Amino acid sequence: MILENIIRKELANLVESKEAKGKLAKQIDEFAEIHSQIVKLESEIKKLKDNPKYADSKEKVSQIMEELKATGQDTMETKRFIVKITRSGSESEIPKYAKILEDFLPKVSIKLRETYSKIKEQHTTISKKSPSLDVKSKEEVKESGSGGGSLGGVLSSIKSVHSMINRLKAKFD
Repeated sequence: MILENIIRKELANLVESKEAKGKLAKQIDEFAEIHSQIVKLESEIKKLKDNPKYADSKEKVSQIMEELKATGQDTMETKRFIVKITRSGSESEIPKYAKILEDFLPKVSIKLRETYSKIKEQHTTISKKSPSLDVKSKEEVKESGSGGGSLGGVLSSIKSVHSMINRLKAKFD
């Protein structure tokens, strides 16, 4: 009871002042810094992925790699990079069951199975999944044996965020 009152008073003081102090302030500041770095990195990655040159090149390389995989190989090299296909592209059908049932229920009759099949065909979409590619510089492969990522600046920022997250975890453990 006494402890609850003390906690309520302390929380009330925090809410009234709206300013965290001490360890709490430090933890909030550290979290906010990590969060802002994550948001910044996500923005940078989005800009890179939205670059028309990247999208066009990825499509062309994906097609080449799919053709290469048909020959039994999954890796291609240039003077600077090694590209490996890590997931083949594929198509999948995705039925829209709500729409199927909406169309199906009023049509229940003797030819139940035929009607169901026709409606399902009408409302089934086909989506195409693009292949996943792993790109590493030959220097990275030689240095580490398996390689890291690309985009050095983004990678170092991610490492920085990762170390901050580990420090936060240590404080809460």
